[in-house]
Amino acid sequence: MRVLIAGAGIAGLTAAALLGRQGHEVLVVERGADAAASDAGYALALWPHGTRVLHSVGVYEQLVARSAAMERYTAGRSDGRVLSSSTIPPEVTEFGHLGLIPRGELIALLRDAASAADIRYGRRVVAAQQAADHVEVQLDDGRVEKGDVLIGADGIGSAVRFAVAGQAPRFDTGWACLVWWADAALVDQGEVTERWAPGSFLGTYPCRDRLCVIAGAPKERFRHRERNADAAAELLRAYGLTDPRWSPQLDDAPTLWPMSDVRAPRWVSGRIALVGDAAAGFLPTAGVGASMALESAAALADELSRTDAASAPKSLALYERRRRDRTESAQTLSRRLARVTFVRSRPVAAVRDLILARSSIQSLVGPLLRDLERPI
Repeated sequence: MRVLIAGAGIAGLTAAALLGRQGHEVLVVERGADAAASDAGYALALWPHGTRVLHSVGVYEQLVARSAAMERYTAGRSDGRVLSSSTIPPEVTEFGHLGLIPRGELIALLRDAASAADIRYGRRVVAAQQAADHVEVQLDDGRVEKGDVLIGADGIGSAVRFAVAGQAPRFDTGWACLVWWADAALVDQGEVTERWAPGSFLGTYPCRDRLCVIAGAPKERFRHRERNADAAAELLRAYGLTDPRWSPQLDDAPTLWPMSDVRAPRWVSGRIALVGDAAAGFLPTAGVGASMALESAAALADELSRTDAASAPKSLALYERRRRDRTESAQTLSRRLARVTFVRSRPVAAVRDLILARSSIQSLVGPLLRDLERPI
Protein backbone atom coordinates (compact mmCIF):
# COMPACT_ATOMS: atom_id res chain seq x y z
CA MET A 1 0.00 0.00 0.00
CA ARG A 2 0.91 3.65 -0.19
CA VAL A 3 0.56 5.21 3.25
CA LEU A 4 0.45 8.96 3.81
CA ILE A 5 1.46 10.23 7.27
CA ALA A 6 0.92 13.79 8.47
CA GLY A 7 3.49 14.55 11.17
CA ALA A 8 7.10 13.49 11.79
CA GLY A 9 6.86 13.33 15.55
CA ILE A 10 7.11 10.26 17.75
CA ALA A 11 3.95 8.50 16.56
CA GLY A 12 4.38 9.41 12.90
CA LEU A 13 8.01 8.33 12.62
CA THR A 14 7.38 5.10 14.55
CA ALA A 15 4.51 4.22 12.22
CA ALA A 16 6.68 5.13 9.22
CA ALA A 17 9.54 2.91 10.42
CA LEU A 18 7.28 -0.08 11.09
CA LEU A 19 5.28 0.26 7.87
CA GLY A 20 8.45 0.68 5.84
CA ARG A 21 9.73 -2.58 7.23
CA GLN A 22 6.53 -4.23 6.03
CA GLY A 23 7.27 -3.09 2.47
CA HIS A 24 4.71 -0.28 2.22
CA GLU A 25 5.51 2.95 0.38
CA VAL A 26 5.42 5.67 3.03
CA LEU A 27 5.27 9.44 2.59
CA VAL A 28 5.61 11.63 5.71
CA VAL A 29 4.95 15.37 5.62
CA GLU A 30 5.96 17.55 8.57
CA ARG A 31 4.96 21.20 8.84
CA GLY A 32 8.00 22.12 10.94
CA ALA A 33 11.72 21.60 10.66
CA ASP A 34 13.47 18.38 11.60
CA ALA A 35 13.14 18.30 15.42
CA ALA A 36 16.19 16.04 15.64
CA ALA A 37 18.33 19.00 14.55
CA SER A 38 17.01 21.27 17.31
CA ASP A 39 18.41 21.74 20.81
CA ALA A 40 15.04 23.00 22.03
CA GLY A 41 12.28 20.83 23.44
CA TYR A 42 12.03 18.95 26.68
CA ALA A 43 12.74 15.65 28.39
CA LEU A 44 10.51 12.67 27.75
CA ALA A 45 9.90 9.92 30.26
CA LEU A 46 9.61 6.64 28.38
CA TRP A 47 7.96 3.74 30.16
CA PRO A 48 8.38 0.14 28.99
CA HIS A 49 4.99 0.51 27.28
CA GLY A 50 6.86 2.60 24.72
CA THR A 51 10.49 1.58 24.94
CA ARG A 52 9.77 -2.05 24.11
CA VAL A 53 8.26 -0.90 20.79
CA LEU A 54 11.74 0.27 19.84
CA HIS A 55 12.87 -3.37 19.60
CA SER A 56 10.63 -3.55 16.52
CA VAL A 57 12.47 -0.76 14.72
CA GLY A 58 15.95 -1.78 15.82
CA VAL A 59 16.85 1.17 18.08
CA TYR A 60 16.14 -0.17 21.58
CA GLU A 61 19.80 -0.51 22.52
CA GLN A 62 20.56 2.97 21.22
CA LEU A 63 17.69 4.33 23.31
CA VAL A 64 19.05 2.67 26.45
CA ALA A 65 22.54 4.03 25.72
CA ARG A 66 21.35 7.61 25.11
CA SER A 67 18.78 7.91 27.90
CA ALA A 68 19.13 8.14 31.68
CA ALA A 69 17.45 5.39 33.69
CA MET A 70 14.76 6.68 36.05
CA GLU A 71 15.45 5.13 39.46
CA ARG A 72 13.59 7.23 42.03
CA TYR A 73 10.66 9.64 42.19
CA THR A 74 10.55 12.31 44.92
CA ALA A 75 7.70 14.72 45.67
CA GLY A 76 8.25 17.72 47.90
CA ARG A 77 7.26 21.22 48.91
CA SER A 78 8.76 24.45 47.67
CA ASP A 79 10.81 24.78 50.86
CA GLY A 80 12.59 21.49 50.08
CA ARG A 81 10.69 19.33 52.55
CA VAL A 82 10.26 15.83 51.11
CA LEU A 83 6.69 14.55 51.12
CA SER A 84 7.30 11.19 49.45
CA SER A 85 10.25 9.41 47.88
CA SER A 86 10.09 6.00 46.23
CA THR A 87 12.34 3.87 44.09
CA ILE A 88 10.83 2.65 40.85
CA PRO A 89 8.98 -0.64 41.39
CA PRO A 90 11.12 -3.52 40.06
CA GLU A 91 8.17 -4.98 38.16
CA VAL A 92 8.29 -1.98 35.82
CA THR A 93 11.76 -2.70 34.47
CA GLU A 94 10.98 -6.39 34.10
CA PHE A 95 9.17 -5.30 30.93
CA GLY A 96 11.88 -3.00 29.61
CA HIS A 97 13.72 0.26 30.07
CA LEU A 98 12.28 3.24 31.96
CA GLY A 99 14.30 6.31 31.14
CA LEU A 100 14.50 10.00 30.32
CA ILE A 101 15.71 11.36 26.99
CA PRO A 102 15.52 14.74 25.23
CA ARG A 103 12.72 14.65 22.68
CA GLY A 104 15.07 15.65 19.86
CA GLU A 105 17.31 12.66 20.53
CA LEU A 106 14.37 10.25 20.42
CA ILE A 107 13.19 11.87 17.18
CA ALA A 108 16.69 11.37 15.74
CA LEU A 109 16.59 7.65 16.55
CA LEU A 110 13.14 7.24 15.03
CA ARG A 111 14.00 9.28 11.94
CA ASP A 112 16.98 7.03 11.27
CA ALA A 113 14.77 3.97 11.78
CA ALA A 114 12.32 5.39 9.21
CA SER A 115 15.01 5.96 6.59
CA ALA A 116 13.03 4.04 3.96
CA ALA A 117 10.24 6.62 4.09
CA ASP A 118 10.04 9.79 2.00
CA ILE A 119 10.05 12.52 4.69
CA ARG A 120 9.30 16.08 3.58
CA TYR A 121 9.82 18.92 6.06
CA GLY A 122 8.19 22.33 5.85
CA ARG A 123 4.99 20.91 4.36
CA ARG A 124 1.60 20.41 5.96
CA VAL A 125 -1.74 18.88 5.08
CA VAL A 126 -4.41 21.54 4.52
CA ALA A 127 -7.24 19.32 3.25
CA ALA A 128 -8.10 15.64 3.02
CA GLN A 129 -10.81 13.75 1.23
CA GLN A 130 -11.44 10.10 0.53
CA ALA A 131 -13.23 7.84 -1.87
CA ALA A 132 -14.10 4.18 -1.50
CA ASP A 133 -10.70 3.02 -2.75
CA HIS A 134 -8.25 5.82 -1.88
CA VAL A 135 -7.57 8.99 0.08
CA GLU A 136 -6.14 12.29 -1.17
CA VAL A 137 -4.45 15.12 0.71
CA GLN A 138 -3.69 18.62 -0.47
CA LEU A 139 -0.45 20.09 0.83
CA ASP A 140 0.19 23.75 1.51
CA ASP A 141 2.32 24.00 -1.63
CA GLY A 142 -0.70 23.01 -3.73
CA ARG A 143 0.53 19.48 -4.44
CA VAL A 144 -2.00 16.64 -4.14
CA GLU A 145 -0.84 13.25 -2.86
CA LYS A 146 -2.88 10.07 -3.21
CA GLY A 147 -2.65 6.99 -1.00
CA ASP A 148 -4.49 3.98 0.32
CA VAL A 149 -4.40 5.19 3.95
CA LEU A 150 -3.85 8.53 5.68
CA ILE A 151 -2.47 8.58 9.23
CA GLY A 152 -2.95 11.79 11.18
CA ALA A 153 0.05 12.06 13.51
CA ASP A 154 0.17 15.85 13.41
CA GLY A 155 -0.08 16.55 17.12
CA ILE A 156 -2.49 18.20 19.49
CA GLY A 157 -3.39 20.85 16.90
CA SER A 158 -4.04 18.19 14.25
CA ALA A 159 -5.53 19.30 10.94
CA VAL A 160 -6.29 15.69 10.03
CA ARG A 161 -8.35 15.26 13.20
CA PHE A 162 -10.90 17.72 11.88
CA ALA A 163 -11.40 15.52 8.79
CA VAL A 164 -12.03 12.52 11.06
CA ALA A 165 -14.00 13.94 13.97
CA GLY A 166 -14.61 17.66 13.53
CA GLN A 167 -13.92 19.94 16.48
CA ALA A 168 -12.58 18.27 19.62
CA PRO A 169 -12.89 20.22 22.89
CA ARG A 170 -9.78 20.81 24.97
CA PHE A 171 -9.32 19.99 28.63
CA ASP A 172 -7.63 23.12 30.00
CA THR A 173 -6.06 23.25 33.46
CA GLY A 174 -5.63 27.02 33.33
CA TRP A 175 -1.89 26.57 33.89
CA ALA A 176 1.19 26.73 31.67
CA CYS A 177 4.78 25.60 32.12
CA LEU A 178 8.12 27.04 31.07
CA VAL A 179 10.72 24.50 29.94
CA TRP A 180 14.49 24.90 29.67
CA TRP A 181 17.76 23.00 30.12
CA ALA A 182 20.17 23.32 33.04
CA ASP A 183 23.37 21.71 34.33
CA ALA A 184 22.97 17.95 34.88
CA ALA A 185 25.30 18.10 37.90
CA LEU A 186 22.69 20.00 39.93
CA VAL A 187 20.73 16.83 40.77
CA ASP A 188 21.38 13.16 41.33
CA GLN A 189 21.28 11.13 38.15
CA GLY A 190 18.23 8.88 38.05
CA GLU A 191 16.10 10.92 40.47
CA VAL A 192 13.05 12.79 39.21
CA THR A 193 11.91 15.44 41.68
CA GLU A 194 8.70 17.45 41.62
CA ARG A 195 7.94 20.24 44.10
CA TRP A 196 4.79 22.24 44.66
CA ALA A 197 3.59 25.40 46.33
CA PRO A 198 0.13 26.98 46.16
CA GLY A 199 0.04 28.42 42.64
CA SER A 200 3.35 27.05 41.34
CA PHE A 201 5.23 23.89 40.45
CA LEU A 202 8.85 22.97 39.72
CA GLY A 203 10.05 19.67 38.29
CA THR A 204 13.55 18.43 37.48
CA TYR A 205 14.13 15.61 35.01
CA PRO A 206 17.74 14.47 34.57
CA CYS A 207 18.79 13.22 31.15
CA ARG A 208 22.21 11.72 30.49
CA ASP A 209 24.08 14.99 29.92
CA ARG A 210 21.65 17.79 30.85
CA LEU A 211 18.79 18.59 33.17
CA CYS A 212 15.28 19.46 32.02
CA VAL A 213 13.61 22.02 34.28
CA ILE A 214 9.87 22.63 34.12
CA ALA A 215 8.31 25.52 36.07
CA GLY A 216 4.54 25.82 36.16
CA ALA A 217 2.04 28.45 37.27
CA PRO A 218 -1.38 29.80 36.25
CA LYS A 219 -1.31 31.03 32.65
CA GLU A 220 -1.75 34.68 33.52
CA ARG A 221 1.71 34.65 35.08
CA PHE A 222 3.18 34.07 31.61
CA ARG A 223 1.05 36.55 29.72
CA HIS A 224 3.95 38.56 28.28
CA ARG A 225 6.40 36.41 26.32
CA GLU A 226 9.27 38.86 26.64
CA ARG A 227 8.96 38.61 30.45
CA ASN A 228 8.72 34.81 30.70
CA ALA A 229 12.41 34.55 31.55
CA ASP A 230 11.82 36.91 34.49
CA ALA A 231 8.88 34.77 35.62
CA ALA A 232 11.04 31.64 35.48
CA ALA A 233 13.83 33.32 37.46
CA GLU A 234 11.29 34.44 40.05
CA LEU A 235 10.01 30.88 40.42
CA LEU A 236 13.54 29.57 40.88
CA ARG A 237 14.16 32.09 43.66
CA ALA A 238 10.88 31.12 45.33
CA TYR A 239 12.11 27.53 45.43
CA GLY A 240 15.48 28.55 46.81
CA LEU A 241 17.42 27.73 43.63
CA THR A 242 19.77 30.67 43.15
CA ASP A 243 22.80 28.88 41.66
CA PRO A 244 23.28 30.36 38.14
CA ARG A 245 23.63 26.85 36.72
CA TRP A 246 19.84 26.52 37.12
CA SER A 247 19.14 29.16 34.51
CA PRO A 248 21.71 29.27 31.66
CA GLN A 249 18.99 29.38 29.00
CA LEU A 250 16.78 32.02 30.56
CA ASP A 251 18.34 34.85 28.59
CA ASP A 252 16.57 33.24 25.63
CA ALA A 253 12.80 33.00 26.02
CA PRO A 254 12.13 29.51 27.41
CA THR A 255 9.56 27.28 25.75
CA LEU A 256 6.01 27.92 26.99
CA TRP A 257 3.88 24.78 27.25
CA PRO A 258 0.12 25.26 27.83
CA MET A 259 -1.21 22.63 30.20
CA SER A 260 -4.14 21.44 28.12
CA ASP A 261 -5.01 18.32 26.18
CA VAL A 262 -7.53 17.09 23.65
CA ARG A 263 -9.48 13.87 23.14
CA ALA A 264 -10.82 13.07 19.68
CA PRO A 265 -14.39 11.71 19.82
CA ARG A 266 -13.41 9.16 17.17
CA TRP A 267 -10.06 7.98 15.82
CA VAL A 268 -10.97 6.48 12.46
CA SER A 269 -13.07 7.46 9.49
CA GLY A 270 -12.83 5.13 6.50
CA ARG A 271 -9.22 5.26 5.30
CA ILE A 272 -8.09 7.93 7.75
CA ALA A 273 -6.80 7.17 11.25
CA LEU A 274 -5.42 9.29 14.10
CA VAL A 275 -2.49 8.32 16.28
CA GLY A 276 -0.53 9.92 19.12
CA ASP A 277 -1.49 13.40 20.29
CA ALA A 278 -3.79 13.84 17.30
CA ALA A 279 -6.01 11.13 18.81
CA ALA A 280 -5.43 11.83 22.51
CA GLY A 281 -3.08 14.58 23.61
CA PHE A 282 -1.48 14.20 27.01
CA LEU A 283 -0.67 16.47 29.91
CA PRO A 284 2.84 15.68 31.17
CA THR A 285 1.67 14.83 34.69
CA ALA A 286 1.87 11.04 34.36
CA GLY A 287 4.82 11.13 31.98
CA VAL A 288 3.25 8.54 29.73
CA GLY A 289 2.11 10.41 26.60
CA ALA A 290 5.12 9.47 24.46
CA SER A 291 4.85 5.84 25.54
CA MET A 292 1.17 5.72 24.58
CA ALA A 293 2.05 7.23 21.18
CA LEU A 294 4.68 4.53 20.59
CA GLU A 295 2.27 1.76 21.62
CA SER A 296 -0.51 3.11 19.40
CA ALA A 297 1.78 3.43 16.39
CA ALA A 298 2.86 -0.19 16.89
CA ALA A 299 -0.75 -1.41 17.13
CA LEU A 300 -1.70 0.56 14.01
CA ALA A 301 1.20 -0.86 12.02
CA ASP A 302 0.36 -4.34 13.29
CA GLU A 303 -3.21 -4.11 12.02
CA LEU A 304 -2.04 -2.79 8.65
CA SER A 305 0.42 -5.68 8.36
CA ARG A 306 -2.52 -8.05 7.93
CA THR A 307 -4.47 -6.26 5.24
CA ASP A 308 -4.40 -4.97 1.71
CA ALA A 309 -5.71 -1.72 0.26
CA ALA A 310 -9.22 -3.07 -0.27
CA SER A 311 -9.79 -3.98 3.40
CA ALA A 312 -7.63 -1.31 5.01
CA PRO A 313 -10.63 0.56 6.52
CA LYS A 314 -11.59 -2.57 8.48
CA SER A 315 -8.07 -2.87 9.85
CA LEU A 316 -8.08 0.78 10.91
CA ALA A 317 -11.36 0.20 12.77
CA LEU A 318 -9.77 -2.76 14.59
CA TYR A 319 -6.83 -0.52 15.54
CA GLU A 320 -9.19 1.95 17.21
CA ARG A 321 -10.90 -0.87 19.13
CA ARG A 322 -7.51 -2.09 20.38
CA ARG A 323 -6.12 1.24 21.50
CA ARG A 324 -8.76 3.81 22.37
CA ASP A 325 -9.86 2.61 25.82
CA ARG A 326 -6.31 1.95 27.02
CA THR A 327 -5.05 5.32 25.78
CA GLU A 328 -7.95 7.32 27.15
CA SER A 329 -7.58 5.57 30.51
CA ALA A 330 -3.96 6.75 30.68
CA GLN A 331 -5.05 10.22 29.59
CA THR A 332 -7.64 10.29 32.39
CA LEU A 333 -4.91 9.38 34.89
CA SER A 334 -2.86 12.34 33.64
CA ARG A 335 -5.87 14.62 34.11
CA ARG A 336 -6.44 13.37 37.66
CA LEU A 337 -2.82 13.96 38.57
CA ALA A 338 -3.10 17.46 37.08
CA ARG A 339 -5.92 18.23 39.50
CA VAL A 340 -3.56 17.33 42.32
CA THR A 341 -0.57 19.13 40.86
CA PHE A 342 -2.05 22.38 39.58
CA VAL A 343 -3.76 23.95 42.61
CA ARG A 344 -3.79 27.56 43.73
CA SER A 345 -5.35 27.75 47.19
CA ARG A 346 -3.34 27.10 50.35
CA PRO A 347 -5.99 24.87 51.99
CA VAL A 348 -6.25 22.66 48.89
CA ALA A 349 -2.45 22.55 48.61
CA ALA A 350 -2.22 21.46 52.26
CA VAL A 351 -4.62 18.57 51.58
CA ARG A 352 -2.63 17.68 48.46
CA ASP A 353 0.60 17.60 50.44
CA LEU A 354 -0.98 15.37 53.07
CA ILE A 355 -2.09 12.91 50.39
CA LEU A 356 1.35 12.90 48.77
CA ALA A 357 3.04 12.32 52.12
CA ARG A 358 1.07 9.09 52.39
CA SER A 359 1.57 8.01 48.78
CA SER A 360 4.22 6.19 46.80
CA ILE A 361 4.87 6.05 43.09
CA GLN A 362 3.14 2.66 43.07
CA SER A 363 -0.12 4.22 44.23
CA LEU A 364 0.18 7.26 41.95
CA VAL A 365 0.75 5.30 38.74
CA GLY A 366 -0.86 1.98 39.67
CA PRO A 367 -2.98 1.83 36.49
CA LEU A 368 0.14 2.11 34.34
CA LEU A 369 1.76 -0.77 36.20
CA ARG A 370 -1.32 -2.91 35.66
CA ASP A 371 -1.31 -2.02 31.95
CA LEU A 372 2.11 -3.60 31.58
CA GLU A 373 0.50 -6.96 32.31
CA ARG A 374 -2.02 -6.53 29.50
CA PRO A 375 -1.54 -6.89 25.74
CA ILE A 376 -1.86 -3.77 23.62
